[in-house]
Amino acid sequence: MGVIRVGMPQQGKNRLAAAAGIAVLALAPLMGAAVAGPTPEEYMARVGAGAKLVPSGKLEIDGRKVYCGRRPTVLDGKLDDYGAAYPGFLILNPRLMAKVSNAVKLWIHAHECGHQYRGPDEETADCFAVQRGRRYGWLTPEGLEEVCRFISPAKGDSMHFSGSHRCEAMRRCYADPKVR
Repeated sequence: MGVIRVGMPQQGKNRLAAAAGIAVLALAPLMGAAVAGPTPEEYMARVGAGAKLVPSGKLEIDGRKVYCGRRPTVLDGKLDDYGAAYPGFLILNPRLMAKVSNAVKLWIHAHECGHQYRGPDEETADCFAVQRGRRYGWLTPEGLEEVCRFISPAKGDSMHFSGSHRCEAMRRCYADPKVR
């Protein structure tokens, strides 16, 4: 399955499929919706029972409503990562999300939303997430450090810089005085 990942690398990831997902996300605006990936309903049919569609504006994370424009979220407890995105919708794994702090959960959601608005680049999605968190008031400097502790152990792969590299870039984005 071609998805854009947020979390730490999991064993057994299919890097070829992930690279294909990046290509689809990057080329979708140029080639039209026909190659943009599955709809949320097609995705849920593929992953089977247990996946749940949450319409835009209805998702809450620890009591806080979260939005990504008009894009819905699929909750998929079988996803092999904390979050992912296809063009037009986000995917969160509630089983894994239950294991992390509120700041990390909100950052994961905002990171996946960043892919919707900024494309497949991981560092850009990270920056989008921390700036959104700062702007909306849910990401404090302490919360950013929680996010950094979460991703710091991550080794780099074909789609992600190492966690420590990503964290340094996020600290710069968070501190950017132009963010309001």
